[in-house]
Amino acid sequence: MSETTGCTADWHLEHSSPGQILHYLDPRRPFARQINILTNRFRDIQALCNDGAASPALTRLRNALAFHMVRMSRWWRFDFCPRGVTGVRNPLFLTYVKAHAERSAEDDALFDLFTLQRHMHAGDGGHILVVGHDPLTAPSVSILYGVDGQRNFRFATSSRGVEPLWNGKAYPDFASAWLAARAVHALIQDDSADIHEYETAHREHMWVRSWHHRHFHRSGKLPVIRLYAQANAQLMNCQSAFGRAEMKTVVERMAFDIARTAFQRHMTVADLIEESDALSISLRSANTIKQRARAYVATCIDPMARPEMDTLLDRVVSYVPRRCP
Repeated sequence: MSETTGCTADWHLEHSSPGQILHYLDPRRPFARQINILTNRFRDIQALCNDGAASPALTRLRNALAFHMVRMSRWWRFDFCPRGVTGVRNPLFLTYVKAHAERSAEDDALFDLFTLQRHMHAGDGGHILVVGHDPLTAPSVSILYGVDGQRNFRFATSSRGVEPLWNGKAYPDFASAWLAARAVHALIQDDSADIHEYETAHREHMWVRSWHHRHFHRSGKLPVIRLYAQANAQLMNCQSAFGRAEMKTVVERMAFDIARTAFQRHMTVADLIEESDALSISLRSANTIKQRARAYVATCIDPMARPEMDTLLDRVVSYVPRRCP
């Protein structure tokens, strides 16, 4: 029998639709929060389906969440292996995605663009599928966003009664296109402060992209403490509000990984620091890591999973003073 969180199918049907979780056109919403909630809800619904609660409505919701995991992986450019992330075999997961796409012409068009391109001029950077418009800009200027035949993100500006003019640059993820579009919009509005802010944020987002890319990776060759130290150094160098917010979330996620590793290995946070030799060992640094871990749980972990994660952090010890021999 699969393990669920205790939420019922009816609860998920009311609270777990993609529209309640995801905010594609506003990259200021933390990426980690969205993808963490999305994957957690999918796993829970999949467990309910495996346990015999697979009503047509719940099955459709599961399939929709599967599709949006694929879409998010392209939107934010992170590595995504369905089996590694959800426990569902890749071919079976793909049947869920296709089943959803068959029910939505808009989602089918986007899925086709990112895969076989039967409906696109395959590989054509000038053939662009519009995926949304920016609702936060001045009424006199509108910004459209799209994905081209080379699977890059693009933006266009237009004014009332004028055909959109697509910018010639292509971007690997939506946030990069959004920041570039906002910089162009600031230029049109002759707002030098915003121009500087968005251009700076765009450069800083390039640092963050590599962290998003490996969101589901294990720590790999570098110990998690060293990854934390790297991310923290980048945070200290961020100057834009957008860049600081993005990198702050990355640092907090690394802090959470440290705390979880300490729990799993029955060590204090300070012991992990000492083992890595990447940071100076002190009560303050160990406590800061634990505080940041708590911030990550509070802001980026699915509310369904927070009690368990809070309990885990309660059991993690930051620092034990050493007695002199």
